[in-house]
Amino acid sequence: MKDVICFQKLKLTNNTLDQHGHIILHSMHRYKPRFHVIQSDDVYNSRWGLLQVFSFPETEFTAVTAYQNEKVKMRIYSLK
Repeated sequence: MKDVICFQKLKLTNNTLDQHGHIILHSMHRYKPRFHVIQSDDVYNSRWGLLQVFSFPETEFTAVTAYQNEKVKMRIYSLK
């Protein structure tokens, strides 16, 4: 809890053969991103403690092949 979590860039693709580490989505499917926070004493320990799941209605979206509107952009902000 003492460090800032920063999500500067998230790249999405519909290319199932992607080799660049992008998140693969399926066109015309609806997505609702969720953020999982898990309490653990050791990141390498498989025993997890408390689990919290957060989702925000304003982050829901439908994946399409290409957006035609230049005003449609995904912004990800840092959490403190």
